[in-house]
Amino acid sequence: MPRHWVTSLAKRSLTPRNSVRSCDVDGGCGTWRDGGVRQLAVTADDFGVSGRVNAAVVRAAQEGILTGTSWMAGGGAADEALARAHDVPQLALGIHLTFVLGRAVLPPRLVSELADDDGRFPASPVRQGVRLAASRTSRDQLRAELRAQIERCLAADHTPRHLDAHLDFHVHPAVFPIVAALAREYRVPAVRIPRDPLGPALAFDRRHAPRKLVEAAIFAILCRRAVRIAHDHGLRVADRVYGHHQTGAVDERYVLHVIRDLPAGVSELYCHPGAYPGATEDDPELSALLSRDVRGACERGGVELRHYA
Repeated sequence: MPRHWVTSLAKRSLTPRNSVRSCDVDGGCGTWRDGGVRQLAVTADDFGVSGRVNAAVVRAAQEGILTGTSWMAGGGAADEALARAHDVPQLALGIHLTFVLGRAVLPPRLVSELADDDGRFPASPVRQGVRLAASRTSRDQLRAELRAQIERCLAADHTPRHLDAHLDFHVHPAVFPIVAALAREYRVPAVRIPRDPLGPALAFDRRHAPRKLVEAAIFAILCRRAVRIAHDHGLRVADRVYGHHQTGAVDERYVLHVIRDLPAGVSELYCHPGAYPGATEDDPELSALLSRDVRGACERGGVELRHYA
């Protein structure tokens, strides 16, 4: 791909043009904080997928910079995660809505258009996306499944602070209106919209640049639409979200890069502590969250660690 295409794309609408206002679930909008404060929500995804991930999330909240987590209702250790979350009340709990690469909460017969006979969703987001775009029955089943995931969280005496989705698949055009409507119905104040600025991502790591460019172009279109829908439903969104282009490769060096160049406003950085297959002490994402250098960079840079909802 010609170099000038890379530069052009990085400078255009793939980076959010303006600071997006926050909105509460009653429809009132305003900024989180005046005066150019740099605020960062640090979120761990896949809470509930395994005991190992649960342990990493709790430790990062107790000892590190983690401010929030996104819980998977169909995860193998989902109940354990909700129980452990009571031990870290400072951790903002959201729901990692899952309808690809995971297991349904509802019985398989109720999600037969979305999952196999064992209740497992397909691994391919393309396949699931085409199905949802083409079939009203699939969308109706999705609405019921996502409702069940939210209600499972509420039944455990947790009030979700935000909604997002596995693989950021909730910004699919057939899906996001459903997610936004459910967020408003259940008074969940915020949704993640993965507007990861392309320029900083390429400046940090030009590996896989073609993939990042294509990904950024697609998500720029999807996210612009999602922001409009979120605002129409009175939902909060962060100004920008880091980690989408770097998923699976977030480490201390990357987090320091984000903090160093963090603009004013509310940003989110998401990661996956506990997903590393090796020894816990070698987990680069957990190590980044526990790093004294990272915490020191936040303090020196005046970065306020907080959730965005």
